Amino acid sequence: MAGSDAETLLRSLMENIPGAIYRSANDSQWSNLLVSGEIESLTGYPAEDFAGGEKRTIVSVTHPDDREPVAQQIAAALAEHKPFALEYRIMHADGGIRWVLERGVKAVDGEGTEWSDGIIFDITDRRAAEQLRLERELEAAHVAELKASRARIVAAGDAARRRIERDLQLGGRKRLLAAAERLRGAEEALAPGSDAAAALRAARAELEAGLEELSDLARGIHPAVLTERGLGPAVRALAERCAVPVEVGDAIAERLPREIETALYYAVSEALTNVDRYAAASRATVRLGRRGDGVEIEVADDGRGGADSARGSGLRGLEDRLGAVGGALELDSPAGRGTRLRARVPL
Repeated sequence: MAGSDAETLLRSLMENIPGAIYRSANDSQWSNLLVSGEIESLTGYPAEDFAGGEKRTIVSVTHPDDREPVAQQIAAALAEHKPFALEYRIMHADGGIRWVLERGVKAVDGEGTEWSDGIIFDITDRRAAEQLRLERELEAAHVAELKASRARIVAAGDAARRRIERDLQLGGRKRLLAAAERLRGAEEALAPGSDAAAALRAARAELEAGLEELSDLARGIHPAVLTERGLGPAVRALAERCAVPVEVGDAIAERLPREIETALYYAVSEALTNVDRYAAASRATVRLGRRGDGVEIEVADDGRGGADSARGSGLRGLEDRLGAVGGALELDSPAGRGTRLRARVPL
């Protein structure tokens, strides 16, 4: 290629490539023999400032923290006659920081003079996008760990409640039943109308009442029917104990994962407790069913309404429990028009 053709090609490349093309001397400042006009968009300084390296150099606009490692990497690559590619920061004339990618290689002209030829690209937007992606990944990982941690805490609490319920039923209740039977035997051995027999009968009545309370407590901690038979039977047992007539519709045929059954059971339990205590309702309904790729329960009553999850710890606790299994709680309770609570959990 003739000299004029090569010069024309070089000039075309320098004007059209979206990067600052340069040729620098292999000295401590990498003084520029030439540099394309794109250097102005990278640095905010005109290309004339870099000509000859007397007023400004690439080194002078490189971030102070990056100058030494950049110089070392370039010098090492040139000494081994290898191309280099590195990313670093430069200081823009407006006071901002730009990230650049520099690619270069050693060149030797016809007179044997060594130069460094290269091109510098602005990668600020790419670095910002990478940083944003990294931050989002870290945030997603943090959220996932929080969810997993919350699920582990809820699961540990449920396991503890199951152990307590089992211990109450198999341990304390069994011994108290044995004591009640002994009292009955002692009572029968005495004269029916004696004061001693009356005292034993009264003691036995108190003990049996305590046994009923213990059974209620065990069911409240973690109902055995939920573990043994599943959500539908456990909900029907809740409905039977409710002071308000409750109609139950169960359209879930299969057993659900234990943690989901437990979360939905306590949602129904809390809702029916609120119906009992606060709603002044004449009736209530409970519906269990599949919805899309999940399961939904709905508890509705015809009471006074006005329920607000922000004012009670029970509903807030349910939101946390459902959230631990990926579910959500929805409350609709206009004043004077009843309350409708829905809980949805994905499967």
